[in-house]
Amino acid sequence: MPNDVSPLVLTVVGGVFTIVGILLKIVYDGLAARRQDRREALDRFAPERKEAYEEFLTCLKREREYWHNLHELAECHRRGEDVPQERMDNFPASPMSDLVSALERVRRVAPTYQTITAAESVLRLFVDMAESTRAAINSPGPNDEITWFLLQRYLEDREREFVYAYRLDLGIGPPIGGPKNFPMPERPWPADVAEGILRAHMPRERKTRGAP
Repeated sequence: MPNDVSPLVLTVVGGVFTIVGILLKIVYDGLAARRQDRREALDRFAPERKEAYEEFLTCLKREREYWHNLHELAECHRRGEDVPQERMDNFPASPMSDLVSALERVRRVAPTYQTITAAESVLRLFVDMAESTRAAINSPGPNDEITWFLLQRYLEDREREFVYAYRLDLGIGPPIGGPKNFPMPERPWPADVAEGILRAHMPRERKTRGAP
């Protein structure tokens, strides 16, 4: 990055590094949580699980709004636009820590791994957003917007997967007249395969020409 780094770049990059730092902790915590005896979770009452699932979805919505605003700032930087200092000063902190706490609560009360893995997949996509956004800021490429678009669609799919899993857990099932796998969408490939293909081609930190 050039020596005269703009406050906008510092704000966006700073937000990205904050997200990455928090999410790296999830990997360690997730491995530790899986070693815990989950027999206690089977005795949890459905209302407590329902509350935990709804809390996760609420935190997910807030995090998505944060990333929408962060992406707008990144786009302003890409177009070379000036951003008012007041907007920079009032830019909110990431609510990722709340989402991580909600994930931990889901891990404690969910009786099956289906709900847990769906929630963890959501967090993994935010890691992808952080990495692709950082690469797009430091070295923009022609496929940055395509990557962003696909990440949003995959996040929507994972959210639906989580809703399907928790409805199944609570015995709600699909709505009357709805498809059996509601609200899961029909896709030509499984989510893991589609996300793996994107990650294999996703822009990372690109070296500038002449760099070692």
